[in-house]
Amino acid sequence: MLQLTIINNLKEAIIGESNAKKKYELFSQQALKENLPFISKLFRAIAYAESVHIKNHLKALSVLTGKQVKPEEFVKIDESRIKKIVKNTSLNLKNAIEGELYETKKMYKDFVKNAKKNKNDVAELTFFLARKAEKIHAKLYEEFLKKLKNKEKLEMDIKIYVCEICGNVELMIKPLKCPICDHSEKFFKLIE
Repeated sequence: MLQLTIINNLKEAIIGESNAKKKYELFSQQALKENLPFISKLFRAIAYAESVHIKNHLKALSVLTGKQVKPEEFVKIDESRIKKIVKNTSLNLKNAIEGELYETKKMYKDFVKNAKKNKNDVAELTFFLARKAEKIHAKLYEEFLKKLKNKEKLEMDIKIYVCEICGNVELMIKPLKCPICDHSEKFFKLIE
């Protein structure tokens, strides 16, 4: 029964991350339409980071169930519903911040607590890593919403790196070690 709760938490996280990934891809397209290429790249980078979380949660789910789990078995993305969410980039950034903060402050916080209480290290680790990365995603979105509101000039050629182990996102410089998962710089992917 306890394991079933953790399995359901993993499935809920995979569904949430899959929808967020799709939403951020659409937000990226909207930012390009508004001639905001760097914000478009940021949305693409965080969409990629969400795919890292999906991969990690799927691995944990496969370990718990003892079989290879495919997201198609339970993830249904309603793209027409998500398209209705897309507004201007300023509103899209606000929407993204709300989503990331919900995951950080509520969803993953509860999931980590539940996995820890049930001594499930595999689920606890994947939820913990995702929660830490989501906190950084929210801060990046907040930073760029502020720049947009203040009409600051956005650099056109800022480099964005995503850790392929935990989904952490770093700007400008690839760290020697990921501050979230402690993996080396070779696990960071440059987002083009």
